[in-house]
Amino acid sequence: MKNKVHNNYIIYKVKNIWTGQVYIGATTVNIKKRKLDHLERARRGERGKFHDALASWTNAFTWTQIDCSCSMDELAEKEKNYIKDYNSKEVGYNSDSGGGIKKTVYQFRVEDGSLVNKFQGLDDAANSVHASKTGIGNACIGGSKTCKGFIWSYSSTFPAARMDERIKGVVQLDSNNVLLAEYRSVAEASRSSGLSKTCISRCCRGEREHTGGFLWKYA
Repeated sequence: MKNKVHNNYIIYKVKNIWTGQVYIGATTVNIKKRKLDHLERARRGERGKFHDALASWTNAFTWTQIDCSCSMDELAEKEKNYIKDYNSKEVGYNSDSGGGIKKTVYQFRVEDGSLVNKFQGLDDAANSVHASKTGIGNACIGGSKTCKGFIWSYSSTFPAARMDERIKGVVQLDSNNVLLAEYRSVAEASRSSGLSKTCISRCCRGEREHTGGFLWKYA
């Protein structure tokens, strides 16, 4: 049975008829409502390439639906693909690579790749760790290895390509920086010492000085 296409899961294109520049957007409301929202934000002086253009050009834009989808995740993926196809981030009005419209975001521990949480969009994910949407989004697509000490993905499966990157050797030192032990990973250090993986990791990242009375560093 085929998935039903949702009438309000829409990909739209806004084109400047004079310059040919394009903005690609995704919405769960109709284009008319989305257009009014963008115009109001431009009128209020909200900054960004697209809103700056809307404020600068009068009656210069066409608004067209170019695709639709059957789920939020598919909508987000299509938005990313169309932005890439039209190159609208580089030569158009998109400020990012898209894909952030309520697409499910998965948070994994660096230490062992276990799932920490999942969020319905970049906003919720970013707010949970006091990060920016851009930072989380870049981590989701592999532009950066981690954000705020976690691995992020749009897939519920841990990104295997990053598996080797997350496994780092760890050394345990006393307060005088004398080496006490070496471990293959934070997980192994935690099992051996009985201390929290999170606490050991925070020490290794320089976010705290010590835990369990020991110093911890990546090898």
